[in-house]
Amino acid sequence: VGANLAPGGPAGVVERAVAVEGHAGKALAFEDWSVKNYLKPDPRQATRVVVPHDPKLTPPFPFRISAWIYPTADPVYFGGIIEKGRGFGASYRLLLLRGLKVEASLGDQHVTVRSASPIPLNEWHEVVLVADGASLALMVDGKETARTTVAPGLKLASTGPLVIGERFTGRIDEVSISSE
Repeated sequence: VGANLAPGGPAGVVERAVAVEGHAGKALAFEDWSVKNYLKPDPRQATRVVVPHDPKLTPPFPFRISAWIYPTADPVYFGGIIEKGRGFGASYRLLLLRGLKVEASLGDQHVTVRSASPIPLNEWHEVVLVADGASLALMVDGKETARTTVAPGLKLASTGPLVIGERFTGRIDEVSISSE
């Protein structure tokens, strides 16, 4: 449940997520705010961790973004595991999509890869985005599930916060950002 993701980086603020048993020690439990009241979903009820922008959260190539996840519900739309920015402006994103497939995306060109098979609920899964500047790969439970090339000139320039757990239902543990 450590709040600091990068040595010397900024501390995160835990918003309504609660500490629970994790993959290794404690994890945080999240609940998708959009399913609490279908008629009037209230984003102020979000459970997430928000880490202010810091250049250390966007390491140079090559790098890995990883987490252990324990999903307990199929997302209505998507569950954000780790997001540094949003959509086409994102530096990187690891998501759990409706249908329980994992997706990784990278940069201003929104280079995206997706797992071919869904992951089971109520089990721990390691998800890893691997970016080396020439390709983007997605690893699920130690196996490469997707890879694509990255065009030259891709920018990882989001100045938005890093957000963990937005719209995700389940547990997230051992979030890591590392240069290789």
